[in-house]
Amino acid sequence: MSSSRRGKLAAAVSLILLLLAGSISAVSLAEQAETSVPPAGAAESPAPEPSASEPPAATPSAGYRKAAENDRLTLYVNPATLGIRVENKRTGHVWNGTLDEKDEKLNQTWQAFFESGLTVEYMDRTRKVRMAPVTGAGAKVSVEPTADGFSAGVHYEQLGIQLRMDVRLVEDTVEVRVPQDSILETNRENRLQSLYLYPFFGATKGVQTEKGYMLIPDGSGALISLNEPTLATQPYIGRVYGDDLGMTASEPSPEDYSLPPEQVHLPAFGIVQREGADAFVSLITGGAPYAEIRAYPAGVTTAYNWTAARWIWRESYFQPLDKKGNGMTLNQERRNEFEPALSIMLLDGEQADYSGMAGRVRQELLRRGELPAQKPDGAEPLPLRLEIVAAENKRKMLGKNVIAMTTLEQIDRILGDLRDAGADRMAVVVLGWTKGGVTGASPTHFPFEGKVGGAGAWKAFLDKYDALGIPVYFYADYALVDQSAGGYGKTDIAKMISGQFIPLYYHTWLLKPAASLEKFRDELSAYADSGISRLALGTIGNLLFSSHGKPASTREQSIATYQAMLSENTIRGYALYKPNHYLWRYADRLLDVPMNASGFLLETEEVPFLQLVLKGHVDYYAPASNFHADPQEALLKTIDYGSFPSFFLTWEDPVHLLDTGTGWLYTSQYEVWKERILTEYRAVAQAAKAVGNATFDKREEVREGVFRNRYSNGTVIYVNYTGQTVAADGHTIPARGFLVQEGGRP
Repeated sequence: MSSSRRGKLAAAVSLILLLLAGSISAVSLAEQAETSVPPAGAAESPAPEPSASEPPAATPSAGYRKAAENDRLTLYVNPATLGIRVENKRTGHVWNGTLDEKDEKLNQTWQAFFESGLTVEYMDRTRKVRMAPVTGAGAKVSVEPTADGFSAGVHYEQLGIQLRMDVRLVEDTVEVRVPQDSILETNRENRLQSLYLYPFFGATKGVQTEKGYMLIPDGSGALISLNEPTLATQPYIGRVYGDDLGMTASEPSPEDYSLPPEQVHLPAFGIVQREGADAFVSLITGGAPYAEIRAYPAGVTTAYNWTAARWIWRESYFQPLDKKGNGMTLNQERRNEFEPALSIMLLDGEQADYSGMAGRVRQELLRRGELPAQKPDGAEPLPLRLEIVAAENKRKMLGKNVIAMTTLEQIDRILGDLRDAGADRMAVVVLGWTKGGVTGASPTHFPFEGKVGGAGAWKAFLDKYDALGIPVYFYADYALVDQSAGGYGKTDIAKMISGQFIPLYYHTWLLKPAASLEKFRDELSAYADSGISRLALGTIGNLLFSSHGKPASTREQSIATYQAMLSENTIRGYALYKPNHYLWRYADRLLDVPMNASGFLLETEEVPFLQLVLKGHVDYYAPASNFHADPQEALLKTIDYGSFPSFFLTWEDPVHLLDTGTGWLYTSQYEVWKERILTEYRAVAQAAKAVGNATFDKREEVREGVFRNRYSNGTVIYVNYTGQTVAADGHTIPARGFLVQEGGRP
């Protein structure tokens, strides 16, 4: 958001808060049971008020004692609350993990929640979800020192719940974990629901004067400013890797055209208390498939800015009892099995901003083997993706009519024409190559559709473009099944915990992960015989669900199954759509990587957090450019985010796709889009050539609407979204344009 817009919004919000101060209602116990917004019976929400964000100095006083120390950090613990303080020895800054003072504007439950290092939620015998902070629920706590931290046993005797929390220092990081084998439930009347670990870590109070913000992983990434009041009345709550359709799916409506919110693809979040001085970024390293990330700006429930992870052991679900849709809400009987774990990484100086957060997360993912190694300098990026629809079908009264939208000969003509015009570095995805076209192809994909081209012609085509350095990926989907398709049985379809099949889109279901793997392996020999060595796999990259029945699959087991699928070495390359981070290391191309956040009211700025993490390690492509309202602004954003453009293409007019499963593709004809493809290719290729396989290290707004992006090879790219020519760092950046300064040049 521009500074002028921020100023106007802040003034408006200040006036509204002045008029409405004290009028925000309390959170009732019933509301808490439905939404799990902590805690029950909260006091009235005070309006944000200016307050310094600096925590008190770290001393062994006030109940704290030193627990561990290394070259970077000193850790203190309060055995009564499990509160921690962490001193950055390089700067002297102290991070508070809990609230250590009495706040008269908080009620007893909120006070206990903020001052406790650990809080569990449980369902009691009346089916109400209640919170149990360490200090507010009579928990017995025992703290034992370890070589690099401490281990805390927590026993809620009255509830019949106990567990252990281990905290340790590792270089610049505080690692927190709850071992699964330490969790015990001895009272069936109280069932564990969820867990928070240090939700108050790094929290600030009110509106502060120094620049700061919370980072949330909504889509590409978003910031929540600490420097202005908010109009939002609801927090950000993002389920990591999206909702579990095995628990929450509902029958989709064919008339539902609403856009869902963006997904959390990378479980990272944090707070910049003072940009350029002090920040932290947390990465969920255990139990991510069962976690959600929450962020509450000041003014939403309390006067504090805080962001945290919440791990979910049990969920509620709707159990139908008859065909009319009558039913009841039940609670998950068996607890999800996982180990909640969080790595809190502390940053300072120039690294204390969202670029530094991304760099630190990138470093951690590399250490954990969850991100491909940086690409070698000699491997040139392919800054264009073409998604070509070969064939589709239209249902008739009896059977189907196959429509050839782009034959193999026409695909060859398109690629040759673009190469002659200078667009010679591209990646190609072919949809609808299988018999019958796009719709109804999954979950089996052979033979080829004869109206497009036969097996021999495809093999010659692949040999030609492989020699030219243009990879061709064949689209396949082993998780989604059209109800009109063949090649599957009812025992292959994934079921919800309620026993129903999991619906996805209209007339489609999901396959059990085990069935997906089986059908994929069944076709490997056919791929080898056809010369196909690259696949673009739909659905599995971004849709993570549990499957119930026999065999059952938890979310973590589903991840393991999809990882096994992508480990098959008979396929040379995989392209994945909007993939969650647990599959990044298996892919050589990431497609449709989000270019924006959801646009929630509390978000003050969209940022390329995902792109800052990924750049230099894997090529990633923006969603198709066919549908942009402002093509030039979208192109600038593509360059700004280090992304590459994509286009859906057909040789024939897409009017032929009306009343088919691909009817949403209303503009795709090559002759219409050729010039725009070349325009975007030439612009992005200029930036891509200068950047090469360097990492994206810093993004800064040098003036309103003008960004300076620095790469590890010294290249700097300026992007100007404004309608005026501007000067920055002695350079002139054209209106609604960009400027590339290659590494090593002045």
